[in-house]
Amino acid sequence: MAQTAADNWNESSFFESVEAKFEEKVPDFSKTLNIAIIGRVSAGKSSLINALLKRSRKKALAEVGAESGVTTNLKVLRLDERVRLIDSPGLDDVRSENSDVTREFLKRIDVGILVVSGSSDASQKKYLVDLQEHCDSVFIVLNKIDDYDRFARPNGDNPALEKVVDQWKQDLQIQKIYPVCAFGYDQDLPPDIPLDIRGVYGLREDIENFLASKGKDLLLARHMGDKESYAKSIIAAALVAVTGEAFLPGSAAFITATQVAAIASLYYLYTGEILSPKAAIAILPTFIAESARGNLFLWVQSFLPPNGITNLAAAGIAMSITLAMLTTVKFVLASGAKLQEEELLKSKFQYFRKKAENSVKNLALSEWNDREAWKGMIDAINQ
Repeated sequence: MAQTAADNWNESSFFESVEAKFEEKVPDFSKTLNIAIIGRVSAGKSSLINALLKRSRKKALAEVGAESGVTTNLKVLRLDERVRLIDSPGLDDVRSENSDVTREFLKRIDVGILVVSGSSDASQKKYLVDLQEHCDSVFIVLNKIDDYDRFARPNGDNPALEKVVDQWKQDLQIQKIYPVCAFGYDQDLPPDIPLDIRGVYGLREDIENFLASKGKDLLLARHMGDKESYAKSIIAAALVAVTGEAFLPGSAAFITATQVAAIASLYYLYTGEILSPKAAIAILPTFIAESARGNLFLWVQSFLPPNGITNLAAAGIAMSITLAMLTTVKFVLASGAKLQEEELLKSKFQYFRKKAENSVKNLALSEWNDREAWKGMIDAINQ
């Protein structure tokens, strides 16, 4: 007698397989992240830190004052038990402080940021060399480019700024420098003066890409004033993954592991706490009960030989369920609610499921592996 999908089902072995695949997919949140922001007093390091972390003036992390020299000594910003930022004139100041924290910090610095401002100064080269010897990656920032705004031409060109940038590149012997402005964090400024943030996006993006290559991007992302873009990236990556996994033999375990890993990543992003695979899997029954037909089809199909038609159908179902599920998780966590609030999960999942199904139907095949297209869809179903 031919075996059916039900004959192959073993709940214990299925979830053991999911947990094993989960461990391969979920980031290692136990890692540490050390960032050194080095630069002379009044180079604008504190303002840059706030701009990098997408902070508003009211929720500024690093103190900024009107007088030069507010940050005159070493400042250790412990964002949590695994993430540290050190704001200092130079690594020699870190060494001379010689505490357990700074000694441990110097053993492994992931990112070094040299902040300069004003006219080029070749003496800054020694600070750059020191950073390059101790950091996995170094970024050089020319801050306070608003000082050159008065030289800007009507067409947008600014030869004075371009000249200063070229001089810094020559004196520091570097190929790339990030011209930025991070003005407006001074608490003494009138409240109606807006923040002037320029050039920080590109710097932040390159730092994030480097940290992502080390599996450490979420360690910093969770401290951002705005987490929305990172949440969308997590969901979009999961959607691209399940699209391909729907075509694999035994696809149900792969898809479930991807969903669970994304839930754990979103949970860490919004709470800073690590969600175990068992705890993440325990959330799934709420969604499964609300999408029983779709999940049954995915489960049965995953035991069948590859078939183009059923695989395409499975991919569509996997995408809509995953999109609705993870958007629900994001909504709940962003609102400060708990994932254990079952009725809230059910109601929001039902709401997002209908929107997700309609949106996925209109998605072109060429967009299935396009993360930016998925991010646009996430925005659309949140409206």
